[in-house]
Amino acid sequence: MSRRLQAWFLDSVDVQPMVLNRFVLGGVLFFHAASRVPEFGALYGGASGAWSEPYRRLVARFLAEDLAAPALWSVSLLAEVGPEFRHAILILLYASLLASSLAFMTGFSTRIAGAIAIALHLLFLAIHPLAHYGWASMLAPFALYVVLSRAGESYSIDAWRRGRRDGATRPDSRVPAWPMRLMQIHVAVMYFHTGFARIDDSDWLRGEVLFEALTRTLFSRLSIDLEFFMPALLLLSFAVFVLEPLSAFLLWIPRIRTLCALALIAMHVCLEILTNVGWWNFIMIGGLLTFLPPQWIARLLPSRT
Repeated sequence: MSRRLQAWFLDSVDVQPMVLNRFVLGGVLFFHAASRVPEFGALYGGASGAWSEPYRRLVARFLAEDLAAPALWSVSLLAEVGPEFRHAILILLYASLLASSLAFMTGFSTRIAGAIAIALHLLFLAIHPLAHYGWASMLAPFALYVVLSRAGESYSIDAWRRGRRDGATRPDSRVPAWPMRLMQIHVAVMYFHTGFARIDDSDWLRGEVLFEALTRTLFSRLSIDLEFFMPALLLLSFAVFVLEPLSAFLLWIPRIRTLCALALIAMHVCLEILTNVGWWNFIMIGGLLTFLPPQWIARLLPSRT
């Protein structure tokens, strides 16, 4: 059993699922940062309320455990700098976040760009945590798994440059499995945690949580009265109530894995259409792609330079 487990964790797998995750997670990093450019001054600027002493105390007291210590230490250093100089530094760092996340997504110096993008993402998350949904801290480990894999092997500027340098040499599409296995384990643990955390929550069984999420202005994308659809919402709520905790186990059963992954992907697509919860659904869909049959991914992204 230990040999089988060792082989599962350390043997090679096709790199293409992690290439897809490079597109997804790099895209989330880039497009989220780009979408915040108009609000940059108010959210992160040198004179932003995020630098006020009461807010910094709030972050240190309630949110420090969710953020990387180096990011919090960097923010502490920036807090000691004058507002104008701090603003100039932050503009430079934000431009670096945009450039590195775009490079990571397109596969230009993939590992270096990805590491820089993750570090800067955590820095700006530490500056203003309340400006982000919970997905922002979840993104970092998922992106790290991609950085640790050889996700720049294909469909990347790195591969194109290597092809020009070495001719038509095709890179080995088989890479060490462990970064993808870490991502799969993380996905399963997430569903285990979220699913079993609500086992004793009667609001889920009554369908009230889903109804509230679809009708509250903060989360809903809809502007219609859903009272008529309450029976359907009750059924959907119960389906999610059952699916998420069970998926932590079903995703590891070969004959059921694909169906379970597709059901979860469909759930996240529906949630993205109906609710506004940041980039959470995209991140989870990216992780679920690693559970789909390799031949499906191969049809979508044939191995190439």
